[in-house]
Amino acid sequence: MTFDFIIGPYFGPKKQGGVDLNYIIILFSLLISTIVSVLILKKTNHKLFSMLSAFCLNMLILIPITWISYNMNDEARIFGIGYSGLYILVFAIPVITWANFLILQFVKK
Repeated sequence: MTFDFIIGPYFGPKKQGGVDLNYIIILFSLLISTIVSVLILKKTNHKLFSMLSAFCLNMLILIPITWISYNMNDEARIFGIGYSGLYILVFAIPVITWANFLILQFVKK
């Protein structure tokens, strides 16, 4: 027994596709890059090097995942990356990097 008749009008129909997985991947990348950049900042005491490592780590995580997801998704290969929602991973790189910069401002040395 499902409760779609109760949940449906209030929260809308369930989304189809992998967009929700993209948000989990973005949060994973934010978590990993924040931990690594804070550790680098504490160890080397160079904020610029720590910010650059966060940016590079975000690129090393999100670009290969985008490429792998594109190759596995037939819809993206037929209609393009814009219709599949995979562009969110690439556009999240500067946003996550900016969030890392803000987090690093509050880290005590």
